[in-house]
Amino acid sequence: MEVHHHPQVEKKNFKEYFLEFLMIFLAVSLGFFAENIREYFADHSKEKQYINSMVADLKGDTAGLNDVIDANIKKAAGVDTMTSLLNKASLTPDDEKQLYILNSRYASNIAKMDWNDGTIRQLLTSGNLRLMSEQGTSDSIMNYYGPHKDIAVGQAEILYESVKRIYFGAEELFDRSFIRWNLNKDSSFSKAPLPQTMSLLTKERTVLKKYAQMILTMQGLINNYLSMLFKMRKRAENLLIFLQDKYDVK
Repeated sequence: MEVHHHPQVEKKNFKEYFLEFLMIFLAVSLGFFAENIREYFADHSKEKQYINSMVADLKGDTAGLNDVIDANIKKAAGVDTMTSLLNKASLTPDDEKQLYILNSRYASNIAKMDWNDGTIRQLLTSGNLRLMSEQGTSDSIMNYYGPHKDIAVGQAEILYESVKRIYFGAEELFDRSFIRWNLNKDSSFSKAPLPQTMSLLTKERTVLKKYAQMILTMQGLINNYLSMLFKMRKRAENLLIFLQDKYDVK
């Protein structure tokens, strides 16, 4: 009959258990720290990319704001001249032609800002605004892209509705056949020469007065919009300086 002998297992002492535990703990800790360091550098790289992209957006905004502000200053002056002419006791043929020109140039279109907001949209939808590590960065960004910009966008929509109202209201006063656009061979458009005489469809005072009131309303909206654009331009310039200084971006 065979007798099986169980091998003797040497018992470990406390010191050996402690060393094994310490080695496992260090391996896990080092892995954890390595992952944190990797994520830190990855997040820092993403942050820098976002900042570079936002700086480009802000440069586009400041250039666009300059153009839109200049255009609206000219529009405000042009419609002011229109109002003065519409309120005259009597109109000369030159006044009537001037009204046609001013109406076509300043009252039948809108100069509104198209914002470069691609970067902030990505930051907000992805939740990556949290990556902004420099103190005050998130607050400075939202001071520009937050409610102030939304209000300016809303004002542009109100102004657009006013321009639409004026565009269709002009049919009572202006003969649109006088201002025509010709299609060129290269598919571009050019304005046809203006006739020597351009008479209004009516010189009835109530019609002229009503149109002048519509123009005045639009002028007030333009001035409000301009006020907002001036403030937004200053915020854009401040944010641009802040980001370029904090992140050493040109």
